[in-house]
Amino acid sequence: MIGLSLKVRYGSLELNIPYSIFVKGTAEMNDTADGYFAMLQRRYPWLSDNSITVLRRKVIDEMRLTTEASIRGPKKARMLAANGKEMEAVRHLESYLVDFPDDGDAWYALGEILCMMGRNDEGYKAINHGRRLFRS
Repeated sequence: MIGLSLKVRYGSLELNIPYSIFVKGTAEMNDTADGYFAMLQRRYPWLSDNSITVLRRKVIDEMRLTTEASIRGPKKARMLAANGKEMEAVRHLESYLVDFPDDGDAWYALGEILCMMGRNDEGYKAINHGRRLFRS
């Protein structure tokens, strides 16, 4: 995530939402978010409580899109697998490898996850393929 803020439009209002109101690397808001939105409501008194609720949802949705766009390939797959979503991680890597077939780390991650699932033969093949890519 480049920059220190996330640009969000709400009607005719364009806001620069600081990344500091989020738990690092996620779209989950931290303890400082309430204070930030209270400050917005003081600065823009026409924002009703309902408007702030809608704005919060919009900010979370925008951050989710930004976060997901910045995390792809092996990093995302490892996060999925660590959360018990091994099949989703495998599908993600298989799709990613169509676009980036020379990504040795992605092949290695695929192999690790397949081995975690007990699919050792496939896993070792993927790991070895990743190693060959690292050497070339």
